[in-house]
Amino acid sequence: MVVEAAGGEKAQSSGWLVLANPISGGGKGVRERAAIEAALRAAGLEFAFVVSEYHGHAIELVAEAIARGCRRVLAVGGDGTVNECVNGIFRQQTVPPEAVLLAVLPIGTGNDWARTHFLCGDYGVVARNLASPTGSPHDVGLVSFANGGTRHFVNVAGIGFDAHVVAAMPQEKLGPLAYLWALLRGLLKFRAVPVTLVLAEERLEDRAFVLFFSIGRYCGGGMNVAPQAVVDDGLFDITLIAELSRWEVLRNLRRLFDGSILSHPKVTSRRAAAGEVLAESAQPIEADGELIGHAPVRFAILPGALRVLIPET
Repeated sequence: MVVEAAGGEKAQSSGWLVLANPISGGGKGVRERAAIEAALRAAGLEFAFVVSEYHGHAIELVAEAIARGCRRVLAVGGDGTVNECVNGIFRQQTVPPEAVLLAVLPIGTGNDWARTHFLCGDYGVVARNLASPTGSPHDVGLVSFANGGTRHFVNVAGIGFDAHVVAAMPQEKLGPLAYLWALLRGLLKFRAVPVTLVLAEERLEDRAFVLFFSIGRYCGGGMNVAPQAVVDDGLFDITLIAELSRWEVLRNLRRLFDGSILSHPKVTSRRAAAGEVLAESAQPIEADGELIGHAPVRFAILPGALRVLIPET
């Protein structure tokens, strides 16, 4: 069976679906398509290179490719591209999700999932890694909404200031400092969110600056919000930052990036395999840097449900 790609290229079902986001990294994946393809060919790989055309399109493309026999997906982009590819893997009904191998060429704005795994963005190195793929198990977060909708994620999901910043960012992100710029602007308007965090044996109520459910360690372009997170331990690292004044946010901004945030007196951290967040229905939820819905919401971990290519560093 062959997988057709734009431009008439073909790859056997044993080859790679190479999926590029035309927005990620200022369009780098499309702009440097020839160089990426040359590296893949030099490594002797069979592949089909496709470009998503709209928000959510990558989910459809991945699911369709798997239905046609593809079992290897390379996401060319940032965290949003990775998220859509993961949701495509879990949306399809042809094979169990763990039968599909996901690899990432990180060329996005934040690349926070790739940062946790020390992934390289060199085309030749990535191509050579694809030539000898060995999959590692990776936990996946399942988000369930009151309307029955669901969404999967592999890095960090959040409610509060983080989600409001994502909502305020333009679709065409402005570069590596885009999130930090949106963060500083958002401080002028944001008000803490009253939330109730319900865990198996605990119920916490507070006015939250932000509440994270983390599988990976980083979000927002390098903020180390879950410095102790392990991607295959079957648990979320939950970080609740209580209401902060603008001055407190600015004074502690360094803590968000250097991994010392957990020592702040207004920060509560827990580890759990599931949790529920109750808040006003208007409060947005983001996952892997993408808006995915609104509260109330339930989070559950799917231990080792995804197979990813993470080369040895």
